[in-house]
Amino acid sequence: MQALPQFSRCLKPTEGPCADKPKLIRSDLNEKLETFFLEMVLSASKAYDTDYDLACAIKQCLDKKFGPQWHVIVGGLFGSHFEHHERSFAYIQYMGKSFLMFRFG
Repeated sequence: MQALPQFSRCLKPTEGPCADKPKLIRSDLNEKLETFFLEMVLSASKAYDTDYDLACAIKQCLDKKFGPQWHVIVGGLFGSHFEHHERSFAYIQYMGKSFLMFRFG
């Protein structure tokens, strides 16, 4: 099995350290979309408290902007193995939660 490249980036901090921002762990998106996903996670996290509500809000946002077939998993601890369409995957960590978003179907 081929190892995935290791990289991460966060939103460009306007104030405060990068540790206070959503952190992109892995993605196959272009930089513009990576920024959109990071901002979407930040915005949803300010508006919703539960993992379920976060996942629902993010999925609705992705479906509205990019069309249906998005899958969103939010939680503190989970494993995953999945297939996804090209250029439609992001894995972000923020505030002790992981956000897995991908398009397939």
